[in-house]
Amino acid sequence: MSTAGIVLAAGDGSRLGGRAKALLPHRGRPLLHTVAEALLGGGCDEVVVVVGAFGEEVAAACPEGTVAVRNPDWAEGMSTSLRRGVEAARAHDRVVLTVVDFPGITTGLVRHVLEAHRPGTVTLPVFADRPGHPVVFDLADARTAAGEATGDEGARSFLARNRDRVRRVDCTALADAGDVDTSEDLRRLR
Repeated sequence: MSTAGIVLAAGDGSRLGGRAKALLPHRGRPLLHTVAEALLGGGCDEVVVVVGAFGEEVAAACPEGTVAVRNPDWAEGMSTSLRRGVEAARAHDRVVLTVVDFPGITTGLVRHVLEAHRPGTVTLPVFADRPGHPVVFDLADARTAAGEATGDEGARSFLARNRDRVRRVDCTALADAGDVDTSEDLRRLR
């Protein structure tokens, strides 16, 4: 099965004072590298990085094995980035969806959710019963979720409507599920 990773990295980082989260320093390099390398090392054949507000800078920082896809409609919400990413991944059988502000992502976490995935389901990692990333979709489900998404919700409503097909996989021991939204989160990142 061919697999594409999709990294949603188009936001303007308004809660961080207008900084590109993808370019935040993490372990001596941009946070985007940590996320992309976890996806590639965990089993993705390619990684699509959806860029927007800081498109040129983030695209220039994309590591080898990734392709930047521009989303000119990024200000309309995450749903537009989801659509762009899924469309760019259309040649693959399944997608692994994540956000760029997830410094705790690891190859082991990605590998675990991919191994747990079964066709016809959506694999959702949970951390102490809280849903998180990366989420694994068959391509058909990813296309449906992207087509139905509105505003800044991403795939949330698709997951809610298809609860019976969502496989919740406990990943609490595999990663710190915290994301980077505030200056306090940024201090924790270092």
